[in-house]
Amino acid sequence: MKRNDFDYKIKKTPVLLKPYFFIKPSYSAVSIRILIMLLIQMLLLLFTKSYSALIVILSSVAGGLCAYGLNYINKRFQLFTLIPLITQGIFIGMLLPQTFPPLVVFLLSFLVLSIERIIFDNKAQSWVNIICVTVILASFIGSTYFPGFQVTRDILSIKNPSVLLIKSGAFPVYDFDAPICNILNSTVLYWFKVTLPEGVISLLWDSQSIIPAFRFTFLTLISSIFLFADNGYSLTIPTIFVVVFGLLVRFLLPVMVNGPLAQGDLLLAFCTSGTVFFAVFIIQWCGTCPVTKIGKVIYGFASGVIAFFIMGCGTSSVGMCYAVLICNVLNLLIRVIEEKQDEIKVNKLVSSTVQSK
Repeated sequence: MKRNDFDYKIKKTPVLLKPYFFIKPSYSAVSIRILIMLLIQMLLLLFTKSYSALIVILSSVAGGLCAYGLNYINKRFQLFTLIPLITQGIFIGMLLPQTFPPLVVFLLSFLVLSIERIIFDNKAQSWVNIICVTVILASFIGSTYFPGFQVTRDILSIKNPSVLLIKSGAFPVYDFDAPICNILNSTVLYWFKVTLPEGVISLLWDSQSIIPAFRFTFLTLISSIFLFADNGYSLTIPTIFVVVFGLLVRFLLPVMVNGPLAQGDLLLAFCTSGTVFFAVFIIQWCGTCPVTKIGKVIYGFASGVIAFFIMGCGTSSVGMCYAVLICNVLNLLIRVIEEKQDEIKVNKLVSSTVQSK
């Protein structure tokens, strides 16, 4: 290399004042991004005049903030991180029915988050997903507010039960649905010999579920692009979860209910029960999932299997919460194995270094 070329490259090399930098977005940056995405969903709730849902969400956030204040008064230092705490409160509110009493939501959020800090003292994150714990406790306290399964074995035994539910009025159909379906069916989908039934676009856009997190599936999918685009969140666990859960619904479910072979309803499975919402935001909550690649693969596979046997084809109000908590317990075992493997690697490295000297 010529001297001039070398000098030029030296001059063009940026000089950083900080000795370290992130090779991917930090936890704080990801939390801010998630918060922005959730605020957009809340704006849609406001636009659709879902005021009761917003009140429930704000009640949950208020309970979390009070837990933050109580913790600060007792400890005199900030153990909670404010933005993740607000995000956590929004998640809890979005996973509760909009008919749930706001005062109960406030007290439940306050008590659970306060108790979490007592149990997991001096730890930034707990190994259990406290969002799912809160929702499950709420389902016991106010079970009448949570909707039950909308499908029966008889409905599952037919082809495309989601279409039957749409035609029966279980899900709304908007005016823009038919024109968009016609355009897609006559252009892109025509070459794949696939036809979208009327109502599918409406189900993706807004299912009108009383649980806000289950409503805007299309917006959640768009959010996933921004969340996973720069490796802020790992794609391993959500991808394996979606693939495993989808394959089981498509091929195993029809066998279990004596339905048409290989015709399990994926639309119903992914557009109800908050399946996409959990896959994007909840299933790999910080501190509740493995850190190694093989651990993430096992975790993703197990979560897909567990979710299938709990929810089946979908339409469950709290099924994914149970699946996540079971996987959290499984994660403890995976983390023990990961730590043992790390210990073995370190011992081998030390022994080889000693022998070389």
